[in-house]
Amino acid sequence: MHVDFVFDDIEVILLVIMFVFFAIQLFYYFYFYRRPLKYLESEEKGKIAYTDRQPGVSVIVYAKNDAEHLAAYLPLILEQNYPDFDVIVVNDGSTDETRDVVTRFEVEYPNLYQTYIPDEARSLSRKKLALTVGIKAAKHDIVILTNANCAPEGKEWIACMMRNFVDGVDIVAGYAYMARDNHRKRRYVAYDRLMFTLRYLSYILLHRPYMAEGYNLAYRKKLFFDNKGFSSHLNLHYGDDDLFINEVATSDNTRVELAPESQMVMHYDNNFKAWRELKLRYDFTSAYLKTSSKFVFAFERLTVYLFYIFLVLIFVYGCYHNWLLSGIAFLFWLLRFIVQATILRKSAKKLSLNRPLFLLPFFDLLQTLINLYYRIVGVCSRSKNFTWNTSLR
Repeated sequence: MHVDFVFDDIEVILLVIMFVFFAIQLFYYFYFYRRPLKYLESEEKGKIAYTDRQPGVSVIVYAKNDAEHLAAYLPLILEQNYPDFDVIVVNDGSTDETRDVVTRFEVEYPNLYQTYIPDEARSLSRKKLALTVGIKAAKHDIVILTNANCAPEGKEWIACMMRNFVDGVDIVAGYAYMARDNHRKRRYVAYDRLMFTLRYLSYILLHRPYMAEGYNLAYRKKLFFDNKGFSSHLNLHYGDDDLFINEVATSDNTRVELAPESQMVMHYDNNFKAWRELKLRYDFTSAYLKTSSKFVFAFERLTVYLFYIFLVLIFVYGCYHNWLLSGIAFLFWLLRFIVQATILRKSAKKLSLNRPLFLLPFFDLLQTLINLYYRIVGVCSRSKNFTWNTSLR
């Protein structure tokens, strides 16, 4: 064991290969993962153009056995600071007191309406049926979709979403996050949701939108009906948000809204159980998404493992032949960790998520294995026409 400042051919080759993977990783973090953060910084500096017009809007709230959620969160939607909006609660065959809760609120709020999907209604995707009924009932040209278990962060939620409908924009993808859960077993959930969100947001900001989430999503009714609603994927239980947006979004007609006042908070009894269900659903529909992102981010995950493989290889090799080699390998890892931790922590803070730090390397390696597991489950479920708990939104 010694320190030699002159590297032999094998050492040079190992360092060059590791540097290539290191550079690829930095490219992904600065080009993709930092893009939503950069957008938020531009918004805070007043560099994003918005419209001053405030046209009417209809808020569609999907509810299924959500009496408690509606009692707690519906007033937060009804009391928004916006001049012209109505709220339509679509009751999907609820067997609890959902109808009674909404009826009581209708007395207090004249802009609140409800419609009901009978429990005996036949549809492969009841949520798609319910949303279609709600959109047809909307009296305004723009609709905002959300769920009964979602609560806006402030009274400017509608205003923030609507300011994005400048000329040519038909879709505004808002942001929603799970209510914070500090339990240790849930930390990975926050990390996975952060990476998932940064990926699809970065593609929207690169003018290559491929999906959005229906917890906080706005679009023009004309866009919905011109494309015959969910007709192209009515054979699937899910996809009322990601598959629909994948079909109708273009490089020019889609924007994002990420301001803190525009964010929605999703409330679940068990965040881990909810995350697992959502993971299965999105992996199920991902096979039908037309996007290069699947290959782009799969390559990124491959380079992560190759980076770590060469990190260990060079470190071990250096311990026996040249300590300087091990030191350089560690420096590569440390620089990557600093960039990764800085970007992800800042992004998590802006997006109201828990900010992992020391667990990042572990989560970084674990994510691919977990994604592979759910991908296999998704493939098996498609082949067996398997469905999951339809009570989760």
